[in-house]
Amino acid sequence: MEKSWTPIHSLGLALILGLMPFLTWWSLGSGHTLFSWLSNLALVTGFMAIVGHGILGRWRGVLIDNRNVISLSRLQLVIWTVLVLSAFFTGALWNLLMGLDDALTINVPTELWILMGISTTSLVGSPLIMSIKKEHDPDETELDATKKSLLSQGEESATIDNKGLILVNTDPKLARWSDMFTGDETGNGAHVDMAKVQMFFFTLIVAIAYGTALGKMFVMTSSGGFNSFPNLDQSLLSLIGISHAGYLTSKGTTHSQKA
Repeated sequence: MEKSWTPIHSLGLALILGLMPFLTWWSLGSGHTLFSWLSNLALVTGFMAIVGHGILGRWRGVLIDNRNVISLSRLQLVIWTVLVLSAFFTGALWNLLMGLDDALTINVPTELWILMGISTTSLVGSPLIMSIKKEHDPDETELDATKKSLLSQGEESATIDNKGLILVNTDPKLARWSDMFTGDETGNGAHVDMAKVQMFFFTLIVAIAYGTALGKMFVMTSSGGFNSFPNLDQSLLSLIGISHAGYLTSKGTTHSQKA
């Protein structure tokens, strides 16, 4: 694969890094605290998009794993990284603008650390689980049947490959959003993986709820500055924990016949 990183990508990252403090200082100084956070949210997202495009030639490159498919666990970690990083950056500059001595002393609730840890565990654990399945040869009849199903869904024969029981794409450009909802193996690669669907919706619900709580915190300005992230409700954390448990259990279960 040809290298796709160009000076334009470097310039774009430098521009974003310059805009973040500038827009933050300007908007906070004007009293637009919510706009300040939302602008940083967009800029951090843009930063990741540029990195993905520069390395893999796709704007969604940060979501594409080593199988050249869009990874649901990557999406989740990106969502939480963008939310937390943009809020921390905005809050720290807000505290500096207010002249607080401990501007960087921002409390992060234990539940949020746990959530980030769960997301990281899924990101690291998924490839480890699937690496074991790559050591087994698939049943050729089942593999052929799955390939025929994928062809009927619009895939091209030359783009479908497998490493053991795991299906892979031959090029990052072949990654699709639908990868987040389909199985990974030669036995279920053409079917919907309900564990992934469940985790996607639970992630979306919790991220929207927590993002709304962050937005309210930035709207409700006070002389105390930004000293703590919003608490994460235990029920929301339980939703994430349950969805990840189901996701990893599904990953660890073999859905294909071996040769």
